[in-house]
Amino acid sequence: FFEAAVAVLIVLSAFAAVRADSRLAALAALGVLGYGVSLVYLMFGAPDLAMTQVLVDTLTVILFVLVFYHLPKFARLSSANVRIRDAIIATAAGALMTVLVLVTNTVQLHPHISNYFLEQSVAKGYGRNVVNVILVDFRALDTLGEISVLALAGIG
Repeated sequence: FFEAAVAVLIVLSAFAAVRADSRLAALAALGVLGYGVSLVYLMFGAPDLAMTQVLVDTLTVILFVLVFYHLPKFARLSSANVRIRDAIIATAAGALMTVLVLVTNTVQLHPHISNYFLEQSVAKGYGRNVVNVILVDFRALDTLGEISVLALAGIG
């Protein structure tokens, strides 16, 4: 139920952003969409990604509000036919990417690497806590990147 509710929230906020009559309304809808994505991360067991998404989304919304304040009045410069054409192209591209992700998600080219980490955490990482060894020794630069994004968003 909760997953479906969040999915509906994300889709509705995307439509609200597209149909908004002002930049600030579109920005508010995109903020809701971003927080919905963070809820998806949280529901599927990725609290670090959820926290990063919330911080980055909040910082982005604040920066966009400050920038949009100085822009001229919102105007639609394209006709309805052009917008419909663009919507069809965007929907087709999104559907193609969805199908590609679903197809590639079922293909396994290499064996799973979890056994490698279990076997090598003590031998190469000198630690018995496999998660810590993965984060600190095997994926240190990735962890440093995540920490940098969190710190920058927090400072912002």
